[in-house]
Amino acid sequence: MREFKLAELCRTELPLTVQKLGAPCYQEIHRHDAIELVYIRHGAGWCAVDGVVCPMLTGDLYMIPVGLTHEYYGDPGLSYVNVLFDEKIFHDDERELFRRFSVPDAGTPVKYTFGPYLREELTRRLDELSEELCFSRPWHLQRVRALFIDFLIFVLRNASQAPGVQTACAQKHLGRVLSFINDHLGEKLTMEQLAEISGYAPGYLGRIFRREVGAGVAEYIRTRRLERACLELEKGDSPIEEIARGNGFFDASHFIKIFRKHCAMTPAQFRRKAREKTGLPGRRGKDAE
Repeated sequence: MREFKLAELCRTELPLTVQKLGAPCYQEIHRHDAIELVYIRHGAGWCAVDGVVCPMLTGDLYMIPVGLTHEYYGDPGLSYVNVLFDEKIFHDDERELFRRFSVPDAGTPVKYTFGPYLREELTRRLDELSEELCFSRPWHLQRVRALFIDFLIFVLRNASQAPGVQTACAQKHLGRVLSFINDHLGEKLTMEQLAEISGYAPGYLGRIFRREVGAGVAEYIRTRRLERACLELEKGDSPIEEIARGNGFFDASHFIKIFRKHCAMTPAQFRRKAREKTGLPGRRGKDAE
């Protein structure tokens, strides 16, 4: 398992790094020697912390304690900010602020949730912090630290906090739906089934889902299936037919048709290109084109 060292990621002498990232992406299981904050600017995805899958939705800010193993998946349209820091950035009179974010005994991530009217302000503060880290100017380090402390105080003053995946209102219900979809990608999924899980009527769930996730339910499911199929094509030797059925497609022909439409190549072509990039040998036998 890979372990990321904060000292190797920092741009300055301060123990702090801020990265603005996007999707689609998959970050394999890893851990850090620093506290990690993950803020979802837009879109959706999931993170699994010590094996516990947690949905990530717009306005969520996850705090992941030092040393916990975790992985991420981001759907198309996901935009997030990753912040890593450790205790050395705080002055002696700021120890209480550090303790609010360190949570050394937490077995799960802590989630802070922001309403729509606060997300724009939080995003602005993170953008300003990220920009200041990128350029060396007079009083550069002093301003970076001041912006960072200001950001943490803003989080504590304005966000509701809940352990693990507990969230309020629509996000709590969508979290159930996203988790169910993730666990049942190889099965037939219907709007009525998902609506029953969420507690909403099908039409209302569709509107809430598109508003919060940035895609329709069917589009989201198809994208998740294709993303998982791509991982299996790249890293495994399973036949196309097996991958198709294991990811909820009717048969290999249906899978190839959908894959070609959205990926501009067949699954077999994708597998060959992926193997060429990684230097892995191609699959024995011939996949269906």
